[in-house]
Amino acid sequence: MTMEQTHHFAQTRCMHLGGPCPALGKMLQALAGALDKARPVTEEDFEICGESILDGCPRHCPARFFATHDRIRVFCDVTDTAERAELDLFADMLLSPAGTPQAASRISQRPCALGEVRPRQSRPAVPLRLQPAAL
Repeated sequence: MTMEQTHHFAQTRCMHLGGPCPALGKMLQALAGALDKARPVTEEDFEICGESILDGCPRHCPARFFATHDRIRVFCDVTDTAERAELDLFADMLLSPAGTPQAASRISQRPCALGEVRPRQSRPAVPLRLQPAAL
């Protein structure tokens, strides 16, 4: 089974490239794979976060990431001083159907692109209703 079959990937267009950033896509894939492998040896509240330079990005954009078993987010072209709450608010406005619109002035550092990975929800099995055989 591939990551796309088990996870939902979403990313915005890069403001510098005018389209999806391949380096961001690779980072999302790598983080999803790493967390998937770590699941058997970590608790449900496990979180990893950090900064990186996007390998393969022509601009060498810095990226910040926050990854849990429930959600991975990567924010491109932001400094390590960017407030996580502001970044999450920005991502929620763009990616969450329940996101509440906010004034852009509330976000001091807007990422040039962002991506998110969430595990696909497995659908509970629906019990089959067998019809009595016709006599």
